[in-house]
Amino acid sequence: MTGYKRGAIVLLPFPFSDQSHKIRPAVVVSPDYPSDDLLVVAVTSVGEVLRPGEFAIQFWREARTDSSFVCETRSGFGAKNLVRKQLGQLRESDLEKLDAALEVWFGL
Repeated sequence: MTGYKRGAIVLLPFPFSDQSHKIRPAVVVSPDYPSDDLLVVAVTSVGEVLRPGEFAIQFWREARTDSSFVCETRSGFGAKNLVRKQLGQLRESDLEKLDAALEVWFGL
């Protein structure tokens, strides 16, 4: 089993609510514990309007993404063996934004 740290940006078939999938980047939000599944949030190109909790990844170059990206409200589970590759890793400051976003999205 390959381990992916919290904050890893991975490329995988992202699950949508209509049961379809599309290969896209996502950020791992699962804590580091033994599991075959990952809890992930979708990453998308920067849009004009951010919804509550969404945020631009500040250090997107260091995270090895091709352009600036936003963590958005869509979340899902994916099996670790479906990950096509790891693109990069969020910096600590972006992880702090992710934690704040999760509090908003999940009412924590």
